[in-house]
Parts: sequence; structure tokens; C-alpha cells
Amino acid sequence: MTTKIINLLFFIFTFFIGMAQEVVVDSVYTYEKIKKSTSFASLTLGGDLLTLGHSATLINGLKTQLPAQTMPRINVGGTHFWGHTDFYVTFPLGLSLGLGKAGVNGFNYTEGVETGAKFYPWAIKKGRLTPYVGISFQPMSFKYTLKGDEYKYEGSNYSKFITPIHAGLTYTSRNYMYNIGARWVKNANFDYYQSPDIKVASSYSPLNFNISIFRFMDTDKSLASSRALDQLNKKYYVLEKENGISGWYWAIGPSTALQMSKSSYFKNAHPYFYEDMNNSFLVPEIAAGKYFYKGDFNVNVAARYMFWSKSAFDTKINMSRFSTALEGYKFLLDYHGFVPFIGPSIMLDHLVVNVNGTKITNVKPAIGIVFGWDIRVTQTGTSLLRTNLRYVPGHHVKVKDDKIMFDHLEFNFIQYVKFFGRAKIYKKYRKEN
Repeated sequence: MTTKIINLLFFIFTFFIGMAQEVVVDSVYTYEKIKKSTSFASLTLGGDLLTLGHSATLINGLKTQLPAQTMPRINVGGTHFWGHTDFYVTFPLGLSLGLGKAGVNGFNYTEGVETGAKFYPWAIKKGRLTPYVGISFQPMSFKYTLKGDEYKYEGSNYSKFITPIHAGLTYTSRNYMYNIGARWVKNANFDYYQSPDIKVASSYSPLNFNISIFRFMDTDKSLASSRALDQLNKKYYVLEKENGISGWYWAIGPSTALQMSKSSYFKNAHPYFYEDMNNSFLVPEIAAGKYFYKGDFNVNVAARYMFWSKSAFDTKINMSRFSTALEGYKFLLDYHGFVPFIGPSIMLDHLVVNVNGTKITNVKPAIGIVFGWDIRVTQTGTSLLRTNLRYVPGHHVKVKDDKIMFDHLEFNFIQYVKFFGRAKIYKKYRKEN
């Protein structure tokens, strides 16, 4: 699964670069350039209902069907390439609407944060019904406890990464996108630990459906007016005169951390945790750095805190990771405000594992990669939106002869970046004029 996800990310990233047939240098802002850049991408916000079909397991030797579940979710995304793609992150609200089942307690069949892309062969357009295909990746989770069991921490949790294939239709009105879609997931069969040493054949539904409605907003549309265009060129001239295009910034945004490989420690010491990946959602990320206009690159420091807790039967394991990263990344090109970047990430991590009260602490460095893109229509903004992904292969903590993996793919979909000083420069010139 790790190789498939890395290959998928590499394909998507290189696909974007391959589509960039021209490099635009933000030096002189013309109406044609701004018009094309501001229509390149739009922000989307909305709600989604995902229906997961029936799952099944063995209870007392009999195959038992467990009920379907419906999950309300929040979607944050953005259309790019003039309506031909939609990149998004969908966050579950923590509700799973479905009935219980005789013989089990605490039944839970859900999917976690979904990160994906939809591709439209014909661009979405107001008043048009448009088909799409897509792909996403996310964790799924399955858990129950047999009635009558008296374990301290109830039953085990089975989780794994899935990569659903999507197909559906989008209708676009003046301000909204209405979506209906189907998703298919392969390899729906698995073994579930019903007790610490008993596995039973189980399955989840490979086919599920979702409906959603998004509000889409072109937040840069006003820049294409003649008055705004005049102001953009004046601002650029002022920043260039004051050496203000290069400058310091701070950034903040929610991130996710998805474990990319399994831990040999769980396989050998607690096999019922082996399939339960260490994934964190809504990880707070704060960063600060400096942008260098000459050379078009950033130097960045980012801090993140992640926490995981596993409990099943008579075992509880808490894990945490506090990571500080020093990064330098180069912007590769500017394709109408879509500005991808890539570079190294040098991390220092404080890793803690607590197994039933026995604590293991490690402070260790790691080297990874950071890549992503800015939405940077002009060089004159006091703020911008950034998407960044960070990956550190092989990161782990040793427990005797085994490893607990911390090799996460971190995905910060929307990060708010604020530049120091630019607003002050503009204020100074407004007073002089």
C-alpha cells in the first residue's frame, strides 16, 4: 500500500508539472494574465453524506451481516485547471448513523479523513451536468466487541488504507456544485481479531455511494477589474522599491498524518494492533520562514504535534510525536498562480511510546521531503494559501528487536500564510499620497 500511495502522489505531482506548458514571471500584470490566473482555481466548501454498505463477520461460527452506515462529512477543496480538476479533503463529523446488531456491542464501521482528486474530461460550467472520475486515499476502521466479553478495553480495531475509485456526476449552478457518486474499493475481505488469539473472516462493502453540495468561491475574481489591476502594478512597484517582495512570514493550518508502513512490534507482541495504523487528524501545524524573491525559494521552520492511542482487550498503548522541521524548498514554476515546490525536510522528533504504563522515549533526527504548491496569483499579496505534504521514510522507534513506525505522510491541505511588513509598506505609501 505504501508503494501504491507514493506512486499515486508522484504521478499527480508530475502530472501537474507536465501540464504547465509556459512559465509566467510575475513582473508586469496585464488584464489577460490576471483574468486567466484568477479563473484558474476556486475554493469549495460544503457537506457530504457517505453511505457504507453492509459488512459481515463470524459470530459463534455463523456469518452475520452487520448494518450499513451513513456518515455526514465536511468537505474543503478547490477546483483547479479552469474546472478540470477538484482536489479536496473530506472530514467526518464523528457520527456513524446505523443500527446496532444482536450479539455485538460497540459496532463501528467508518472511514477517516479522505484526500482525493476528481478529474473532469469536460470542464465544469454553470448550467452543465458534468461526469467525473477520481481516486482518493483514506483509512477505514472496523470494530466490535462480543456481548459477554469482559476485557478491560473491549474489542480490537481493524484499520487499513483504502484507495477508492470514484465515478459520478456534478451539476454546477451559479454558486453551487451538486455531486452524486459511487466508489469502489478492492480487497474487501480481512481477518478480524475477535479475541487476542482468535481471528475470524470478515468483510466490508466494496461499493458505496455519496451525495454532496459545495459552495464555490472565486476569491480573486475582483483582481481582474481595471481599478484593481492598476493597484496591483503600483503595489508591485512599491514592494520592489522597498525590497519587500522577499520577506518573512508565519503560517498556520490543520494537517493530517497517515502512517505509511506497519510496525513489526505490533505483529510480534500485539498482533491485534498490527492492522490498526497510527493516523492523526486535525494535527495543528504552525510555521515561520522567509521567502526569497531572487531564486524563488523558501526557508521554513514547521512544528507539529501528533498523538495516538490504541486499546484492545487488556492492552493500552499511547504514542506521541512532537516534530520540528527545518526546510528549504524551491518553487518550480508559476502556472497562472499555481506554483508547485519541492525540497528537503530535516526534522528533530521527540517520540514517546507508553505500553501499559512502561514508557519508551526517543529524541532522534530524520530526513524527509516536503512538496506541494502555493496559490499565488500575484507577488503583491499580504497573504496566500499553501498546500504542503511532508514524508519521512523509515522513521521509527526501536522496542527491543522490533520497530514501531512513525513514517507518516503529513498532508496540510490548506495553510494560511501571512507576510510580515507588506501591509505596513502599503500603509506608508497611502499616507504619503
